[in-house]
Amino acid sequence: MGGTENIPDGATMIMPPAAAPDEMGAGDFLKSLPVKPQARYQFIRSIGFGGMKGVLLVHDRDTDRDLAMAIMPDFRDRTTSELARFAREALLTAKLEHPNIVPIYDIGIDDTGSPFFTMKYLRGCSLETLLQRLRKGDSKENKEYSLQRLLLIFHRVCNAVGFAHTKGICHLDLKPANVNVSDFGETFVIDWGLAHKVNEKEGVTSEQLGVRGTPGFMPPEQFDVRTGLPLDTRSDIFALGGILYSILALAAPCGGMSMEETMRHCAAGTIPKPSEIAPDFWHVPESLEAVVRKAMAPHPGNRYPNVQALKDDILAYSAGFATKAEHASTLKKSKLFIGRHYLLIIIFILLGVIALLWIGKFL
Repeated sequence: MGGTENIPDGATMIMPPAAAPDEMGAGDFLKSLPVKPQARYQFIRSIGFGGMKGVLLVHDRDTDRDLAMAIMPDFRDRTTSELARFAREALLTAKLEHPNIVPIYDIGIDDTGSPFFTMKYLRGCSLETLLQRLRKGDSKENKEYSLQRLLLIFHRVCNAVGFAHTKGICHLDLKPANVNVSDFGETFVIDWGLAHKVNEKEGVTSEQLGVRGTPGFMPPEQFDVRTGLPLDTRSDIFALGGILYSILALAAPCGGMSMEETMRHCAAGTIPKPSEIAPDFWHVPESLEAVVRKAMAPHPGNRYPNVQALKDDILAYSAGFATKAEHASTLKKSKLFIGRHYLLIIIFILLGVIALLWIGKFL
């Protein structure tokens, strides 16, 4: 964890927990799963591999549609805890029925004995890929994706995370790479492999989880057990702030820095401002930088208390109001008021001038 090598933006750091409990009785759970009928799913191609699972594109003959299938090809070499984590991802995601969360269709065991689950096959690309194209000045992307449109995507991500929180579930690995954006405007939060159930009184600790997550998007309590703070919904708030940061800077927080430097800046609250690293053609509003600072505050108590409060500040900015995070002066609030009502103010001024001219005829 204390290495000084540079890590690529969006890379996931994984260090196992000190003790790996059998969280769900994975052995019994896997035995209870139905065996997949061999003729149902037809393999098309591999989509990718990451962490402990692979994802395949398959054709479901029963419904005549293409699906994504998550598998654990080396399941025989995996620990009980890892099997439990795979099963938990499938079960937790299946319970989260929301327009911005990828739906789970089926859970079972294939003919080799490997656990699997199928889900909606997502087209399009990740938000991370989209932001990389924007930073390079891709003319097509720059025409289609304004800051306002990216904020709409962010709003949908917040909706998904906020819904999960109402079910007592924290994602704990939110980042642009785990947000899928389709060509038709659909937005999905994916990869719930680190997700945990928490209740109102206590969250999961980083010691229980292990140091797992992505530098730059992990809050201090997720990578430093010495904080003594639990991981809860405010941990996801920090990561949402990291996603907003990426939208404003078109780069990840502390992108290109070493793992050690990234964690030090996150813990000290000294992450460079988005405006300091954004390309010259990309405007970064101060109001939204203030939202990022609040969401990514090192201590959970200084962040937004919930996703709704974060969304409210984004909506305030989009509607031309001051955000609570920026503690705007009276002068700025007045300027924003004029900006929201400038047409009405111009009409009143014109009417006043006309009235004065009319009165002047009789003087």
